[in-house]
Amino acid sequence: YFAGRGPFSWTEVRAMMQTMHFHLAALAFLLSSSLPVGSAVASREGDACEGDGSMMLQLLHSHSHQGRDASPLCAELSDGRLRRLAGGPYTEEDVGKVACNMAANIFENGTIIASPSTGIEKIHNYPGGSSINQNNYYYMWQRDAGLTMRTLLRVAKGGPMVSKQLENYASLYHEIWSKPTPNKNCWPGRPGDGWCSILGEVKFFVNGSVYNQPWNRAQNDGPAINAMVLMELLSEGKADPTSLENAKVDIIRALNYVGGMELDSTIDPWEMVYGQHYYVQSIQHRAMAMGADLAQKEGWEGVDNFPLWVPMLSHLVEQHWNVTSGVIGETNARTWFNLQGPKCLSSSDEGANGSTVRTLPCELDVAVLLGSLSARAGHGLGSAVQAVFSPHDSRTLATAYHLVESMAQAYEVNSIDDDAGLPGVLIGRYPGDEYSGVIMEPADSNDVCSGYNCASAWFLATHGLAEVIYATAVAVAKGDMKADGMNRHYLLAAMDWALPKAQRGRSKALPGTAKKLAKKLINGGDGVLARAKHHASSDLHMSEQIYRGDDKLPGVTPGEMIGARDLTWSYASLLDALASRADAVEAVSAISS
Repeated sequence: YFAGRGPFSWTEVRAMMQTMHFHLAALAFLLSSSLPVGSAVASREGDACEGDGSMMLQLLHSHSHQGRDASPLCAELSDGRLRRLAGGPYTEEDVGKVACNMAANIFENGTIIASPSTGIEKIHNYPGGSSINQNNYYYMWQRDAGLTMRTLLRVAKGGPMVSKQLENYASLYHEIWSKPTPNKNCWPGRPGDGWCSILGEVKFFVNGSVYNQPWNRAQNDGPAINAMVLMELLSEGKADPTSLENAKVDIIRALNYVGGMELDSTIDPWEMVYGQHYYVQSIQHRAMAMGADLAQKEGWEGVDNFPLWVPMLSHLVEQHWNVTSGVIGETNARTWFNLQGPKCLSSSDEGANGSTVRTLPCELDVAVLLGSLSARAGHGLGSAVQAVFSPHDSRTLATAYHLVESMAQAYEVNSIDDDAGLPGVLIGRYPGDEYSGVIMEPADSNDVCSGYNCASAWFLATHGLAEVIYATAVAVAKGDMKADGMNRHYLLAAMDWALPKAQRGRSKALPGTAKKLAKKLINGGDGVLARAKHHASSDLHMSEQIYRGDDKLPGVTPGEMIGARDLTWSYASLLDALASRADAVEAVSAISS
């Protein structure tokens, strides 16, 4: 009856009716079932599979999640305490919005979901009934959750709601880590033949149970990241004695696992390759340095190996510097190249595939920049042990330069932004990245894009690039680094990112003083953040990716947000970048002349 009476076809009317019926069924199921939220099966790099009633519950939870305007944590983060982070393209009001968007994915019981996307949200419909959808990220990943907690503590530690969140997070992890994993498909070994530890598990349902479907396991950055979070709980000392004792037990257990597995390969942060990864090992090194320091100060038992593992991990991190190609390579000791290409300069070439001649350098990956940022020595625990490759190390900056060169020019969206006069640049994870961030519906539909270069620019990758620029500005202002032949190209490029493309390349010399150089670097970082912000929504919601264009996903507009919506890591990476920007501004202000 309604079909043809207005703008809707029968297919569209039927879809609306099915959606309404689905929501009513979900409500009825919720009222009549005790099934815990979070039992659906999905993959970050694959298709979403709907469980019997659990996907309906996840959907219902997702919709109520969207409707929450302001949690107590949001109210605290937007009360002006993050004022220090305002600057460049972000006002104080903007910072509050970003923090609240992140807080919407943080539940009071300690759970932190990667995204509210459940796999049914459509990005674009195609003739014949197929569509590309956001992937299902409605889970708590160890990595994403731990990094988010570290960001929260970095920018707002001491607030009553932040302290409560930290205690609840620690309590949740103590419960999770206390149970054995049901999984047996961990490398090395064939699926079903490996040995798995709950500490190396990838992600958890929102009811706290471990994800029990096939996946690339183990991922051994998770226990290191979360050991560092738990050390913050101990240093704060506000929790009850039982919680503090549990945190101590969990830290020791996690670091003994990390140390015992340090010579073994693991899965990379993008969950595709088994090998030894810079990102993982650099974070493990920092966690072990902090743990060894804390154990010594507190007189803990059962930790004799901690100080011995620190130099061993340092040596493993050092092995990622490739003198021949002049970059820090993300992965050593690879076992395959079929799921993830070699990440060479030539991997971004049009039509590149597994047979493309590899133009050095290879193993280029933004995970190197993110690992260097996460592995920095702070002012507290483990500060006497410096990072092997700091963000401002000339080798890190040379790697960053090649990363940008390998990806930026391959994205149509960068050309469009350049023509519009925007400053900055957008980058993704690595050259030739295969992961488009979308899934097909129906699941048996042909992929609209497969193989090399289906992926787009990422918010978190671009934010990470900006933070490296700000961290470099801090080092310049404090006299901790100087220009040299290895970092010069990067420094000139970073200064140029403050400008529209038409105005770049005019300066062939670096400023003569540290203060001038640091200021220009801050402006360059601002330009990078400004370009990423241009692609966020008006209320600063940020998905996983910014569509690259080049007709990789027909029907989608270049620059449109794609992938999982409201990605928690997108927000956390921005707040981290703004915190480093504030550090840079303060460091420059401290220079007398």
